[in-house]
Amino acid sequence: MGKLLKRLGEFMAKHKWTAIIIWLIALIGFGTAAAKIGSNYNESLSISGIPSTEIQSTLKKEFHQDTDHGTLQVVIKTKDKNGLLNPKTQKAITASIANAEKKSHVDSVTNPYQTKQFSKDLTTTYATVTYNQKANSVTPETIHKTQDAFKSLDHQKGVQVEYTGTVSLHPMGVNEIAELIGVAIAFIFMVILFRSFITAGLPIISAVVGLAIGLLVIGIGSNYFETASVAQSLAMILSLACGIDYALFIINRYRTNRVTEDDHIKAIGMAMATAGSSVLFAGITVIIAVAGLSLVGIDFLTQMGLAAAVGVAFAILSALTLLPALISLVHKHIRPASNQTGKHKKKIKNNGLVEHTIIRHPFVTVIVSALVLLGFAIPSGHMRLGMPYNGSLPTNQTERKAYDILSDKFGEGMNAQLITVAKLDKNATPEEKQQDVMEITKHLSEMKDVKMATPGMMSNSGKYAVFMVIPTEGPESVKTDQLAHHIKKYSNTTEDKMNTKLILTGTNAINIDIVEKLNKAIPIFAGIVMALAFVLMMIVFRSFIIPLVAMAGFGLSLLASFGALTAVMQDAVMNTVFGISKGAPIIAFLPVIAIGILFGLAMDYEVFLVSRIREIYLLTGDNTKAVRIGMKENAKVIITAGLIMISVFGSFAITSNPTSKSIGLALAFGVFFDAFIVRLIFVPAMIKLCSKWNWVFPGMRRSKIEYRK
Repeated sequence: MGKLLKRLGEFMAKHKWTAIIIWLIALIGFGTAAAKIGSNYNESLSISGIPSTEIQSTLKKEFHQDTDHGTLQVVIKTKDKNGLLNPKTQKAITASIANAEKKSHVDSVTNPYQTKQFSKDLTTTYATVTYNQKANSVTPETIHKTQDAFKSLDHQKGVQVEYTGTVSLHPMGVNEIAELIGVAIAFIFMVILFRSFITAGLPIISAVVGLAIGLLVIGIGSNYFETASVAQSLAMILSLACGIDYALFIINRYRTNRVTEDDHIKAIGMAMATAGSSVLFAGITVIIAVAGLSLVGIDFLTQMGLAAAVGVAFAILSALTLLPALISLVHKHIRPASNQTGKHKKKIKNNGLVEHTIIRHPFVTVIVSALVLLGFAIPSGHMRLGMPYNGSLPTNQTERKAYDILSDKFGEGMNAQLITVAKLDKNATPEEKQQDVMEITKHLSEMKDVKMATPGMMSNSGKYAVFMVIPTEGPESVKTDQLAHHIKKYSNTTEDKMNTKLILTGTNAINIDIVEKLNKAIPIFAGIVMALAFVLMMIVFRSFIIPLVAMAGFGLSLLASFGALTAVMQDAVMNTVFGISKGAPIIAFLPVIAIGILFGLAMDYEVFLVSRIREIYLLTGDNTKAVRIGMKENAKVIITAGLIMISVFGSFAITSNPTSKSIGLALAFGVFFDAFIVRLIFVPAMIKLCSKWNWVFPGMRRSKIEYRK
């Protein structure tokens, strides 16, 4: 593979303008196609194969309730008590509803004066707009036209109007500001490393071109394959970070090669043969890890994983083909490593951390680093998983305002309704069915943590009945989750006693089912990915110990990152610093995503560090010397790469969307713990501690002799 990449690098360097023009043509071509075709992302995080979603077709058939259709809930609050009884206010609300019914794609609008949906103090009500389209098909233009129908209420003195619902009022797409901040910080770090603006700009150009084409391909593909909108954000975060890091390692090796090689073409080829091989292996590891999300069996995670894999693939392709051409183009402006590292070699040589702690006291280093990571991991012991909900949104967003108003006036359970569908005994008489429905209603009403249960409504066929259960607390509450499980448990009683099965559905029930399925999938997913990576690393490094240490280090850094994330997002520690208005459960799919991405990135650093250590060991047979040289040559570039990753991921912590914020923080924490503690302290200390046993592997002695020759 090294020889092939060497020839590829030299070819791209010799024909630099051809390579650059091909990439520009690809960028323009995909950009034109994307502008013409557009994109069609799905805003919902749906999942198939669970009872709460499968029963929805029955609701549509038996009760003519299509839960797939988008809804916009218009929450209206008056300042004065009994304000809803004001004739002017009532007239304005009724007129707005009539106006909304005339808007395009609106199927129906409930009138609160007919349904009597008022708060006790008669200050607050809500009207539900139902569209004749699925929630993810309702366009922002359609939503804005509906909202225009209620604008007249804004002119009413003391009237507040807010919006929520199943349609997307704030689509979660790419955050350009966060992206620019991440790129800018990455550029600063590379200027410090390379001491050259031109050299620092090359990884940015390479990464951004690969990112742009990757996102365009994903956007075009969303028209043909169902793709969650969050997949776009994930692909962008990972592609940008990996693209910059991969280019950074290749350029760093090129600069090292230029110390002894005057021909820049040959130096590029040598860099591709060594660093390029590491980039390819590391990139494939990341692709395997994120594509492995499809093993979980959850639709939107599969979409996110495959989209991220596409983004990383273009990052690799850009680093291996476009970057050599760019280096060749500006090679006269790229300084050899010796020009800027001579005085730093002494610093590295005398570095007390490397010489005295890691090399001379490996056992103490391993114990201390492990204890530090375990200390940060403590909060993960009470980590709770949940799904995104409006109560965790920023307080200035209309969905959050609507959530708070409904919670204040109708109780938090208003935002956590559980739809309970009863499949009645087909052999029972109508009277017996009615009696069963009444008994179920009574029992549901009396259950713990239930604020209210509506009387069961039977379908025209008499086969089903539907109940609305309103909990006492909100969707993020443990009590709401427990209530859902109690209702499911009560279904066993109704089946035995009445031959009637109870099935929960609705947004909150679906979210609970998703969390349960994810909890079961996480160990399986992590086990498969880590086992596969273990085998790959064992083959590449010809070692049993090296991959074992890598897996142990990853486990420690993962627990530490989950602990830090739990403290910030769930326990709201330093919430003002991170812009968190309210602590909330960790997004249920985040651990799976974090495992996939962080594992891939951790193996990146492992490959870049250990490949050099192994190379020196095979050359000298001295394990201590191999660790020392490997650390000297790679520590600074790994630190820079880690800081770049943290900058890119951490920049998404400034976004208002809790999902993007959580993903960004989880990945930033993960890279910090893995790059700075595990790969630069724990792993070198373990390699020093295990000495020659690191390299015990069938055929290793022969390989070592051949290398020396």
